[in-house]
Amino acid sequence: MKKILLITMGENTGKALNEQLDSLYGHMLQVTCRLLDDLPIDERGFDLVVFSSNYVRDRAIRSFSLGSRHIVAHRVVNHKNIRDLIGLERGMEVLFVNDGFESATEAIEQLQDLGLDHIKYYPYYPGIQKYPRVSTIVTPGESQLCPYGPSDTIDIGSRILGLSTIFEINNILFGNQISNHAIAESYLKDIVVISKSIDKAGKETSEIKDILEKITNSLDFGVAFIDSQGIIRSINSRFEKMLQIKRMDVLNKKTTDIEGVNKILKSGKDTYQTRVGSRNINLEMKEVTYQNRVGHLIKSYYDTMDSSRAALYDSNRNLHDFDDYYSVEPEVLGMLKKARKYATTEGTILIHGENGTGKEILAQAIHKNSNRKNKAFVPINIAAISSNLVESELFGYEEGTFTGALKGGREGLFKIADGGTLFIDEIGDTPLDIQAKLLRVLEEKRIRRVGGGGEELVDVRIIAATNRNLIQMVKEGTFRQDLFFRLNILPLETIPLRRRPADIDMLLKMFLNSYMKTRRVDSLNEIFTTETLAILRRYRWIGNVRELKNLTEYLSHIYTGEKIRREDLHTYILDDAREEIPLEPVEDWILRILDSYGQVPVGRKRLLTLAIDAGYDLGEGQLRSILDRLKDKGHVETVRNKGMILSDKGKQTK
Repeated sequence: MKKILLITMGENTGKALNEQLDSLYGHMLQVTCRLLDDLPIDERGFDLVVFSSNYVRDRAIRSFSLGSRHIVAHRVVNHKNIRDLIGLERGMEVLFVNDGFESATEAIEQLQDLGLDHIKYYPYYPGIQKYPRVSTIVTPGESQLCPYGPSDTIDIGSRILGLSTIFEINNILFGNQISNHAIAESYLKDIVVISKSIDKAGKETSEIKDILEKITNSLDFGVAFIDSQGIIRSINSRFEKMLQIKRMDVLNKKTTDIEGVNKILKSGKDTYQTRVGSRNINLEMKEVTYQNRVGHLIKSYYDTMDSSRAALYDSNRNLHDFDDYYSVEPEVLGMLKKARKYATTEGTILIHGENGTGKEILAQAIHKNSNRKNKAFVPINIAAISSNLVESELFGYEEGTFTGALKGGREGLFKIADGGTLFIDEIGDTPLDIQAKLLRVLEEKRIRRVGGGGEELVDVRIIAATNRNLIQMVKEGTFRQDLFFRLNILPLETIPLRRRPADIDMLLKMFLNSYMKTRRVDSLNEIFTTETLAILRRYRWIGNVRELKNLTEYLSHIYTGEKIRREDLHTYILDDAREEIPLEPVEDWILRILDSYGQVPVGRKRLLTLAIDAGYDLGEGQLRSILDRLKDKGHVETVRNKGMILSDKGKQTK
């Protein structure tokens, strides 16, 4: 039995996700739910940690060693719970109640993407100051948070795990034991149920049909409905793309021209595999009765292993270059200079650094500026692959090696990268038995497929990356010492954002200009209050540049033209700001003096005189430094060159 630790913000979310996983896996999976308020939690002993959102992960990450594999769930609105929304009148105003800004806005966007945009949604979540009072609320299982008693409540239930997350969990925990797409059956059933209920209610309008079409187009797999005469009555956009057909060319026509679909119908089998272009497509057929008609639902999806490789063949497109690694910090520029030098060599490179510091950008740039730039750049993330699949992924396998193996076998990533570069991310997660085989390949330049007898020569440059302490792992016996030294020929250390203070303003401005389409940001003081900017400059940026970029995208969405205040920042950033170093005695004295003057500005000369009278041995330069420090912390503000006053944060400190 596999074990999952599920971390959520609310009990309703945890219950819904637990029920969903239980319905899919039953006794094969044990799910333990914990709330953010339960932290810290010991995650040891779990096969996988699942965070219900990025917000939850960012809040919880400090309490985790993250030795266990972890993912952030992509959650979606449960299709089967939207029938009541379909019947609401166009233009009706509803209060959408959820537990946070991000979860509320994301859920509203998903409903609108499904075609339920005939309703005017007003988001509500704890802490919001302005919201209308309307007669109807809509909520994903959080009605207890509503600020008043509405006359009507539509509970669409907590958002559930999207198929992409279910597939990810399935691949990590069960590999090939369970078909990814056997677990997608309930999604199709929900759509059929919705369709039937609409018909029964007599609401079969073009608008409703459009909603159902958007639902099917949002699925992570292809689906088509074929009637009893073999006529194609409907297909979704994913089916079009996978089978390389056009809807207008096949709708209301026989399936004769679609080879795979035609063959599965003729064979009467439940499953069939066909090849379209360079991709293997799996087809599954199910007989259904709909509107008193018998037909077949055909589900299409890419072969999991083949899908990843097809993407790798195209991996040389749009590779990053060194100019994409933005920095003005001398330490970072020195690191980039070293990386450029490494690019001209053939040595194995080991990049070490925290998540979000651009390790893959560096790897791509090194490849792009190397003598191998015209060959493949092939990335693999070891942590994202089930341990029992790592060997076949790297080295390939022979036909008949295991159940489900493709006819003719499959090339491994080493072979695909022959002549080019193989980027192995999260190298610290490589199983010990594979480490020995990887060392042998690095030393002898030969690979052997799983289940094969012969060896093949390969010419591959290795760039490995990790955020783990490999030296410590060597001491603990979880990483081979000889492999470490073989990888660490050319070491490269990325610098976390908290050690790059000069980059924070530059990156904030650059990303804001990227996301804000209606205005150009020339000065951060136009966008942020002094206090907010000070918080961002002091923040530890646990997610590094990736976190800063995501934050600026969020801020660009909520920006209304007024300066962004501290209350507009994420809660976890404010929590971090509260953990500041205590004020020095002279700083505390200055705040008390300014507090006594109220809103009357106090100049530096006056403060210096008062400080000397109070027994503080200060010079004018020392006082200026102290005031600048208090200003950076957001405790004081300058009033039109007349002097300093206490800020709102400074008043809270007092």
